[in-house]
Amino acid sequence: MRLPALVLSLFVAASAWAQESTTEKIVKEGLENSKVMSHLEQLTVKGGPRLTSSDRCVKACEWAKEQFEKWGLKASLDEWNQIAANPQFKVGFNRGPWTALMTAPEVMEIVCTTPAWQPGTDGKWAGPGVLVPDDEDAAEALGEKLKGAWVVLTGRPKTAVLDKCHELGAFGFLRSASGDVLQGGGGPPRSFDNLPKRVNITIIASQHKKIVQHLKDGSDVKLEFDLKNEFTKDPKCFNVIADIVGSEKPDEFVVVGGHIDSWDGAQGATDNGTGASTTIEAARILAAIGAKPKRTIRFMLWSGEEQGLLGSGSWCRRNKEIMPNVSACFVHDMGTNYLSGLTVTEKMMPLMERVCEPLMKVVPDSDDALSKLNKEFAFKLSPGRLAGSFGGGSSDHASFLAQGVPGFFWAQSGKAVYSKGWHTQHDTYSLAVPEYQQRSSIVIAVVALGVANLDELLPREGMTGGGGGGGGGARRQLGIQTDQDGQTITSVSEGTPAEKAGLKEGDKIVKIGETEVKDYESLRSAIRGAPKETTIKLVRDGKEMELKVTFDR
Repeated sequence: MRLPALVLSLFVAASAWAQESTTEKIVKEGLENSKVMSHLEQLTVKGGPRLTSSDRCVKACEWAKEQFEKWGLKASLDEWNQIAANPQFKVGFNRGPWTALMTAPEVMEIVCTTPAWQPGTDGKWAGPGVLVPDDEDAAEALGEKLKGAWVVLTGRPKTAVLDKCHELGAFGFLRSASGDVLQGGGGPPRSFDNLPKRVNITIIASQHKKIVQHLKDGSDVKLEFDLKNEFTKDPKCFNVIADIVGSEKPDEFVVVGGHIDSWDGAQGATDNGTGASTTIEAARILAAIGAKPKRTIRFMLWSGEEQGLLGSGSWCRRNKEIMPNVSACFVHDMGTNYLSGLTVTEKMMPLMERVCEPLMKVVPDSDDALSKLNKEFAFKLSPGRLAGSFGGGSSDHASFLAQGVPGFFWAQSGKAVYSKGWHTQHDTYSLAVPEYQQRSSIVIAVVALGVANLDELLPREGMTGGGGGGGGGARRQLGIQTDQDGQTITSVSEGTPAEKAGLKEGDKIVKIGETEVKDYESLRSAIRGAPKETTIKLVRDGKEMELKVTFDR
């Protein structure tokens, strides 16, 4: 039956008003009652860093679940580590407080770190600083002087020299970062029965240079380190899942999320407390306004992202049967800058223009809150294919792309410098920009509700493959930890391609396949782009050599 023109026009106007009213409610709630910075404070300042396999990460997941439930969402913890026949994490790691000092010939508080899943000290270990010996004979000559000493490394000492110093009772080894930024990293041991024993500490370059100079000048250098690193057995690892259940199509889903885990050198704000807190806030906003989406909006906080999209990859592989019913997955994982757009395929463009229109509409000289917000924080849709990798990295949307689900990584704009906090000792709550966090929470809520209320699922024609997601979302791993130069290996994880190939601590990687390795970014690029079976060129004990390596994927 055809409706009369007047009735039809009134119906269209009423529908537009209803959509506008809902968006206005989201904006009002997101601006006037925002809790996004409170969520971030809980995750970072009160909760601290959230390394996968750590007690802090478990507590953060439990706290998030409680928040979702408090707002009326159906929430659960998805345990993904121990369900596998061969768990990814057999060893957990908690980094406690640490202190580091030079007490002579001057007093200096040392800025330092150790790799995750590496030993610390058993209480305060105080001893002299000693320059690394030139060779094994020189180490033998030092004899008792190495016992209870901190060996300060310079140049590229041979592995045999380090082994000899450790054998003679040295406390541990002090390396220099490439600058005054400390980069987090590390990999878990494959067995609790064979934990690493050697203490490796990286300190900022300016302080390392000062300590070396004191030693060269003949001064007696006294150093104290108290590093509370704890290993745990068979750790729990969770994803957090929370649903606003769909009113018409509860078995179809729109997923929005970010990873809740972080590295543990600071508070884990930039990567990815910011994305976790906007996900939590978007859920709160929609619950507060009483949103009734047609489809279920599923909020997901994944762990294990930093070790290779492990949490999201596991969940996607275990839930393949529902993937055809997931309309899209939207992931926030690039810091505090505001969400400023999406790349969408040609087939998706008309639907996404309809969904995102409230975020792009600007009325000149209007006092309307949404219009003013849109003018300050522009949002646009760009045509293109969906990508699982970006700028040398990837995120949890790639796990969904690998299963054929449209996975989106938000474009972001703003004044924040992502690299300042990314995996560094500077990654604290203070880096977050409140107005950006508020805007991003509103964008997520608007888009999630809009896609959930479409008459159809987003089309999948013209999408790319899994990109950086690889096999079900997992990143390719070599299994090494490097110094800040990205070349010198400081640890090799058991059972990894690196160990199987024969790579050792102290090796300096020069080339992987056809790609030269000059720094951390080129190392990541080389690992990602090499064939599954390739050659690694390296320098060991001053001699060049090549090893064959086979990646797991």
